[in-house]
Formats: sequence, C-alpha cells, structure tokens
Amino acid sequence: MKIAFYINPSNLKAGGIFTYSIGILKLLIASDEISKIYLIYSGDQKKYFSDYLNDKVEPVVIDREDKITAISYSVSFFLYELFIIYKDYLKFPDKINFFKTLSHLLNPYLRKLKKLKIDLLHVPVQFSPVYEAPFPIITTMHDLQEFHYPEFFSASERLHRAINCKKAIPNSSHVIVSFEHVKEDVLKYFEMDKKNISVCPPPFAEEWFSIKTFTQKEMLKRKFELPENFILYPAATWQHKNHSALIDAVSSLRKRGVDISMICTGNKTEYYSILKKRIDELNLSKHIKFLGIITEEDLIGLFKIASAVVIPTLYEAGSGPMYEAMRYGTPVLASNVTSLPESIGDYRFIFDPRNIEELGRLIERILTDDQFRKDNLNNSMKRLEIFKKYNYSKNFVEVYKKVLDR
Repeated sequence: MKIAFYINPSNLKAGGIFTYSIGILKLLIASDEISKIYLIYSGDQKKYFSDYLNDKVEPVVIDREDKITAISYSVSFFLYELFIIYKDYLKFPDKINFFKTLSHLLNPYLRKLKKLKIDLLHVPVQFSPVYEAPFPIITTMHDLQEFHYPEFFSASERLHRAINCKKAIPNSSHVIVSFEHVKEDVLKYFEMDKKNISVCPPPFAEEWFSIKTFTQKEMLKRKFELPENFILYPAATWQHKNHSALIDAVSSLRKRGVDISMICTGNKTEYYSILKKRIDELNLSKHIKFLGIITEEDLIGLFKIASAVVIPTLYEAGSGPMYEAMRYGTPVLASNVTSLPESIGDYRFIFDPRNIEELGRLIERILTDDQFRKDNLNNSMKRLEIFKKYNYSKNFVEVYKKVLDR
C-alpha cells in the first residue's frame, strides 16, 4: 500500500495537532501493510522529519516560502472556497465549475501528488490541501468546538470553519476521529453516512514527540528562570483552554499562603493579551510565566521536573498533555469535560473547570498530600498499561483497506 501523509505547515503553532501527526506517522512506519509513505511537508519542517526518512518514507517538500508556490496555492484555495460558497450556500452549482477547474490547475499539492501514483492521501488535520482528487482522501477531524462554544470565535472565524468543514467532510472518502464524542458531533451537524466515519484512537501510551532527548533540570532553570516547584500547563492560549481559571486559582492559593508558581507553554494567540492583563492586575507576573513555543527538548524536560500538570480546558477532543504527563511520571489533574474523565480513569483527579475553589483545593492537595500524589502516579501507570494493550495501527490500516476496497 502506497500512501501520502500530509503535515500541515501551520502545525508547529497548532498545539497538539503536530504531536498527534507525529504519533500517527510512527504507527504507519511500523506497519508491515504499508510499503511506501510519501511524507508531505514544507521546507522549514525538514529538521523534524530527518530521522524518519528511509527507503520506506520519502519526503515530498512543498516550499510554501517560495513566492510562486505560495501565491499559486493561495489563489487555488480561494477559488475552491468560492466554488463551495456558490454551490452550497448560494445554490448556483451549474455556473461555477470553472472555479474548481482553475483551483485544481493551480494547486501545487495536487500536481505533485498526481505524479506519485499513490493509493490514498491521509490528512491528519481537519482540512486537506486538495479535494476531489483522483485518489481517496482520508481526513482526521479533531473537533467541532465552534458548535459548543461559538462565543469563542468571531463571525469570520465561524464562517471560515464552516466553509472548511463543508469542503472536508463531503469530499473525504473517509473521516477519522479520535473519540466517540467527536464522531457524534460530525454525524449530528453534517450529513454523513455512518459507514464513512471511524473512531481510531491515537497511540496514547507511545511517545509522540519527534525527538527522544530532553533538557536537563539545571539548564532549564537557568534558561527560563524557573522556581524550584511549579505546575505546568502546555497549551496555546485559545480561550477554551481556560488559562484564566488557572490564573485565578493560583492567585487564590497564594493569598492563602501556598507557595505556588505556574509555567505555561504553547503558541501565544491574540487572547494572551487578556491573560497578561489579568496576571498584572493580580500582581502575579513573578509567579506565572508564559514561555510561548519552546523546543521539544525543553518541553519534555519541563514535563519531567514539573510538580504537576494541570489541564483546566473547557473543551477538548482529547488531551495530549494528559498522556504526556502520564508517560513522564508527572502527577496530572484534568477538567471533567468530553473524553478527559474516561481517559484519566479516576474521578479523584478531575474537577469542574468553572469552579475555581474546587480547582484550587485539588491543586493544593496534589502539591502537599504525598499519598494523593502516589495514588495519582499509580493510576497513570495503570492507565498506560491498559492503553498499551490496544492495537492502534490496526484501526488506521483497516480504514485504508476499507476505502481501497470500494
């Protein structure tokens, strides 16, 4: 089986989607049923994939920094969006096929993929760089958060996501999701045959990062001026990640004399300015740091030395940092939303993300109660053992076969 596997050029800022892509790529490389993988990525991502390239994995570089390529793809993307708007929203399907035809002619991804004679393309992000291609396209849909929290998106963002979903779902030969609740959302909000969507969990127990080394504690402390003890929250500053609750919980705990600091990593979105203002209002700038996007070596190092990982998210398809904390032997607490309670497997370690008092109590306990910390770590070990028994690659390969057998 010859497949193409697409790495979105924006993934490095897209939080867990990039690490998810790495995790799935590792599964596919290990599968004996896949003979060839064409790994599609942009030129600036080469350093992340050099260790994976061999006779089985061949790079296909689309240089999005090249002006002609960038313009060509942007125009292609715009024309296909026009096609979707006219076809699905304005209901003029007979008069706008030239938009689609021209879009395909200009698309640099489609031109390269046609030459490879692949069996299928797997896009491990919500939106593919090509549609209506002469080969099957399998898309991973991570979430439909905008239907649950529309207030977190501007009108233009909601329209953009709606158009992209209108492109992705009908034009995918098959849709993969990681959790049952995401499958239910896709079926609820879009017309789709149940047989064309599958739940394929990512390899929860396996290493997702592209590297194996990590930065040592003393170097991290000097580099980031870290306190001796801190809680860690690795997440881009999107509003639904709910950093504000963690900021307020830290403030409350410090007022009660608890010596606590917080380190956050991940892309600083526009919402970060609101969080920064709140930190300054509470005089917490010495105790709460947002480091932005850091290297994988540094992030793994932070996981290993953090006092606890705390995940107060309001919505999540699934939490990569939860599994990473489990793998690196760090106590972890998570909110009681979507798949997180099922994943962590013990109600003692979950909380209502809107209840600051409850969150504060749980953080204080994980920092001060040795038996509670021990129970948390033991629970993580048990959960990992359960995850290890699951044959993750089989699900993905079966979806590929199902699509090709049609």
